[in-house]
Amino acid sequence: MTKKFDNFLLGLLWLMTVTLATTFWINIKYGFNIFSGAHWQYLSELQAYRTNIRIDFYISLIAAIIIGLTGLYLLVRPQKNTFFIEPSQMPPRPDEYENPPQQIIHEQAPAEPAKPQQSSVEPSRPMGPSGMRPAPIARTMPRVNTPVRVPTPKPAPIPAPDPQHMDEIKNIFANNGYVIKPCDRIAKLNKPVVALSYDQHIWIGIENVSQADATDAMQALVNIFEDTLGDTANDLEVHICIVGLSEQSTNPDMISTFDTLDNFQEFMAAHPNTKPADYDEELFDAISTYIGTVISYIGKQ
Repeated sequence: MTKKFDNFLLGLLWLMTVTLATTFWINIKYGFNIFSGAHWQYLSELQAYRTNIRIDFYISLIAAIIIGLTGLYLLVRPQKNTFFIEPSQMPPRPDEYENPPQQIIHEQAPAEPAKPQQSSVEPSRPMGPSGMRPAPIARTMPRVNTPVRVPTPKPAPIPAPDPQHMDEIKNIFANNGYVIKPCDRIAKLNKPVVALSYDQHIWIGIENVSQADATDAMQALVNIFEDTLGDTANDLEVHICIVGLSEQSTNPDMISTFDTLDNFQEFMAAHPNTKPADYDEELFDAISTYIGTVISYIGKQ
C-alpha cells in the first residue's frame, strides 16, 4: 500500500510539472492561457469561423499530452523483482573438508652405510699366530621414522526430531493457507517444516529442539539472504515455532514456543495466511522459487 501511495504522489508531481511547462510555453509563444475559460471560448469561435490557426499550436498541445502520459506510464508501471543466487557468493560445503585429499607418503629407503675410505698407509698387522684376523665390526642400520596418520574427525550426527507430530505441524500450516516448501535440514534442525506466507514471511515449524539450535538456523538463513539479496533481504522475515521446547529460556522476538500442539494450532488459526491488499502474484512466485533454492542448498551442507 505504501508503494502505491508513493507512485500516486510521484505521478501527480509529474503531471503538475508537465502542465506548468506547457502553460509557460504556450503563453510565451502564442499568448494563450490554458487555464483561462475566455481564451478557450475565443479559440472555439475562431474555429467556428474557420479562421486559420497556426498548426504548431496544436502540435505543442499534442506533444505536451504525449509527454505527460508517457512519463506517467514509466513512473507507475509494475516492475518485476528477480532473485538469483550467484555461485561465487555461496560458502563452501562442509563435506569438502570431511575427506581431505590423502597425501602419498613415500617411505624413506634405508641409508647405505658409508664405505670406509682406503688409506694409502697399510695398517699394521696384529700380533698373534698366523691366520688370525680381528673380528668384523657390527654395522647397525639407521632407524626410519614412519609418519603416523591421524584420522579426520567427522562431525557428530544431528539427532532427528520426534516424527510423531511433524506431520501434524505440517498439516496445521497447510490448513491455514501457507505454502509448504520441502526441506531436509537447516543448520541443526533436521527435517523442519518450512512454510511461506503471502506477505514474504518464512515460518519454520519444529519439535523438541533447543532455542540455541533454532537461533543458529535463523541466523544461517539471514546470512544467505543478506549475501544474495543485499538490501532487499530486509523484506524477508523468519519466524520459528517450537512445539515442546527442550530447554526453557527467554524467547527472542522471532521464536515462539508452545507446550502442546493444541496451543500451536490456536496460534496459527489466529494468524492465517491471507493475501494483502498490494499482493503481487509474480513477485510471490519469484520469492517462492528463491526460498526453494535457498533451503535446497542449505539442506545439502
